[in-house]
Amino acid sequence: MRKVLTCLTAALLLCLCARAQEVDLQKEFFSLPDTVTNEYLDTVQVQKIQPNNYWLVGVYGGAAFNYGYFNPTRYVRWQANYPMFGFSFVRYYTMFGLFPYLGMEFGAQLNYEGYEFKMNKETGAYPVEYETGTYKMTMQVPEIFFLTHAHLDMGDYFKLMLKVGLYGGYRLKIHRILRSDYAAIDTYQANVDSFMDFDRRWTYGLQGGLGAGVMLGRFEVHLTAQVKWGWESFWNPDYVSPYYYRFGYPLDVGLNLGVYYQLTPRLGHSDSQLRKLAKKLVEEENQR
Repeated sequence: MRKVLTCLTAALLLCLCARAQEVDLQKEFFSLPDTVTNEYLDTVQVQKIQPNNYWLVGVYGGAAFNYGYFNPTRYVRWQANYPMFGFSFVRYYTMFGLFPYLGMEFGAQLNYEGYEFKMNKETGAYPVEYETGTYKMTMQVPEIFFLTHAHLDMGDYFKLMLKVGLYGGYRLKIHRILRSDYAAIDTYQANVDSFMDFDRRWTYGLQGGLGAGVMLGRFEVHLTAQVKWGWESFWNPDYVSPYYYRFGYPLDVGLNLGVYYQLTPRLGHSDSQLRKLAKKLVEEENQR
């Protein structure tokens, strides 16, 4: 019985101590100095700051790697074309006032589309396109694009980027390379730098990319891998026969390096940046 009473007494003392500490904490964190009156609080103006609401503008350059996909199936290899270059504007904003990771990007670029066939491993034959004798073709394509641009800041100096959206362009110039052993090569020599009646000039599709950025003051350096999935064929799918559907669509990759400038000051959302911002605001308030 004496042990039970001892335990109950100890438990009661612990509860009293905990309650006293809770009262002290409430007094420490929730009490205000006597000088802070209701009239003073009514005159305080709180500065609203939304992180990552700023504009970027920049230029970039690199190379395009064209591949394509076809029906009937063709053996193709990557074809490199350069220089690919362009410019874009980036607008970062806080979506719904809650998500400071999104933005939009729009701009224009000089890009390329094309393909290069290689030997069919099963037959040993080198395929060419009907009516032109082409086994390798390159087109210069000015494009515009509009992308959703997500970003994740990694501290004060680094960030990761993810982009996806739509592009559209016009196939401006073309150059074909014919196989020297093709029987009708002389017939098609005059068409190596000209579009045929069955070629399609407009192009559009899905564009996306992954990238990383280095932020140095108001300048940023972006390294981006870009992917293009075209939704418009190189030619009319039925130009050989109205009963057989043949197509060839762009499927390209680009690698570019760009330099961007922050048109408006950047306020990041990482923990270290928010701590610096809070410290700056307190110092400015104390200096008044």
